[in-house]
Amino acid sequence: MPRSLTSGQVSIIFKEVDICPFHYLTRKLYYVNGSIPRMNQPELSMRAKILGMAGLALVLFLVSLDQTVVGTAMPRIIADLNGFELYAWVTTAYLLTETAVIPIVGKLGDIYGRKWITIAGVAGFLISSALCGMASSMEWLVVCRGIQGISGGAIFGTVFTLTADIFPNLKDRARYQGILFAVFSLSSVVGPVVGGWLTDALNWRWVFYINLPLGILAMFVLPIVLPQSHRQPNAKIDYWGALTITVAVVALLTALETAGAGESWGSPLVLGGLIVALAAFAIFVPIERRAAEPIIPFDLFRNRTITSSTIVQFMMGIVMFGVALYAPLFVQGIMGLSASASGMVMMPMAITMPISGIITGQLVARIGRVKPLLLVGVALMTVALVLMTTLTIASSPITISIYMFVLSLGMGMIMPLTTLSVQASVSPQSMGVATSATQFIRSIGATVGTALIGTLVTNGYRANLASHAAQGTPSEALTALHAPNALINQQKLQELTQIMSGLPNGAQLTQALLGTARQVLADAIRSGFLLALGAGLLAVLGALLMTNLHLDDAHRSPGPGAEHAPTPLAAAD
Repeated sequence: MPRSLTSGQVSIIFKEVDICPFHYLTRKLYYVNGSIPRMNQPELSMRAKILGMAGLALVLFLVSLDQTVVGTAMPRIIADLNGFELYAWVTTAYLLTETAVIPIVGKLGDIYGRKWITIAGVAGFLISSALCGMASSMEWLVVCRGIQGISGGAIFGTVFTLTADIFPNLKDRARYQGILFAVFSLSSVVGPVVGGWLTDALNWRWVFYINLPLGILAMFVLPIVLPQSHRQPNAKIDYWGALTITVAVVALLTALETAGAGESWGSPLVLGGLIVALAAFAIFVPIERRAAEPIIPFDLFRNRTITSSTIVQFMMGIVMFGVALYAPLFVQGIMGLSASASGMVMMPMAITMPISGIITGQLVARIGRVKPLLLVGVALMTVALVLMTTLTIASSPITISIYMFVLSLGMGMIMPLTTLSVQASVSPQSMGVATSATQFIRSIGATVGTALIGTLVTNGYRANLASHAAQGTPSEALTALHAPNALINQQKLQELTQIMSGLPNGAQLTQALLGTARQVLADAIRSGFLLALGAGLLAVLGALLMTNLHLDDAHRSPGPGAEHAPTPLAAAD
């Protein structure tokens, strides 16, 4: 027994032995500055670690795939279930509930342990996937997608922290965490392709049913191989904090999604949502400052590494989703290529990001420092965005593919590095809330970026199309091309042809108007890429702010900003 323990501490140890003597005998004892000892998890075998990571990679693949897989199936879903007015809500309901749940689950994982929260999330995901596949109406589907998002948030809020439970050593964790981010990147990008293939080959319902066999396999593996993280039995749940952050997130994301879909920022729904979000957040902050166990401890952000990682994650969310949405529109709407050709142009993103994440994990484990690699990642991302702003109507698909390769190379490096640096800067007791907070902020950044870039592109396109169109162009023709995606919508293009066919030289006028629309859209998308470039430059500043953390030093001692839960220093003799 350690010589520095007091008699009071000895009695606590004997209570632990009475409750579960096997755990006491098989775990290492840690103590810090004479504080009460805590039990550390036994070391897992390498076989158990690999199986655990395989299970986590599988459920992460399913959750991130479901963020994008439904989009290509939506036309068939609408044709089958009707309810076009709920089109956007099939995706929005999932993203809303998933994002709102992430910070809450991160905190609950720190209090009660992450293992069974994750398994419960997988079970809920399976049930809701089956219900989505059986949907007989759009209302049913939207509600089930919301439930699916809650389960997805439970998984997403714990899966990256579970990597830390499996691999306590930071260098080992770096090697394997890169694989998880590779899975996330790959599934997010290939989602539309998988959704289209399942819809064409089988049925749109298989977009949801595909989750069942893979999820059931994970349900068999995870209970056996996942370790249970340290619990905090005396901690109190911050119910008011959970309620106010949920209201704030739902209101904010609803307003942003509505604005991104083309609604005016001054409309009652958008403006009202922003006001509710601001009011809820204004209530949330003082609640968190007084709470014994806050959902998001603001003290964490006194740590430069956590603050800089949060900035980088938020800005990367803006860049990633802004480019992923509008690069395909540039290829199809301006260059006139097919959806499959557009997929080939985007292929570097699907291939490079996962490979970049895996290689980065190996490099940081060897080098032992995060900041130099992070600076390389944000620099590559920013250089690629500069190149994207030079695209014109005359650019070739190969040019865009090269730019996407550089962009994906940088983004693939950023995600695992920022998460690793956050985890290296906090104690094990705060690992869940810190990790989930950065993932939560990245999700918010993605929604903010989608809304801002979408508004910029849509408004710029509409305003310039009206001013650049040839004099005497029928207003009905401009209405047919009112939305940017009209240039890839065959129904709208046929409508335009019919409108213009009654005019003298109608065919030539139609081609001239389409040429004008393509040029205007190119300018509008380029302005969106400029906004993304601004986010990239802010990401560079955020990376420069980070301390030059060394993984060996971080493994021995905690970073600042985690004083409420000190990190174990060394094993007792």
